[in-house]
Amino acid sequence: MNYTMVMIVCFTVEVCTAMFDDTKFNSYDACYESSRSTVSYMQEIYPDSAGEVWCLTPEELAEYKEYIDQGGEPQLTNPEEPSTDI
Repeated sequence: MNYTMVMIVCFTVEVCTAMFDDTKFNSYDACYESSRSTVSYMQEIYPDSAGEVWCLTPEELAEYKEYIDQGGEPQLTNPEEPSTDI
């Protein structure tokens, strides 16, 4: 089965974007291993952002793309609450 890497990057709690990697991975494990270097790179480039990397099957990818195409907003599955320290 093929897997596609999807990166969700949030610059604020309300401003997130989804990026789709064109690479097709032959296994979830291969996608996951590649995602580790992607996460490190994204943390260097966007240090003040939050994000997640997903490895999706073709069916999951089609469902997620349909969600986005119908106006759905990319978001983190477990967003951190903003700090309330004053």
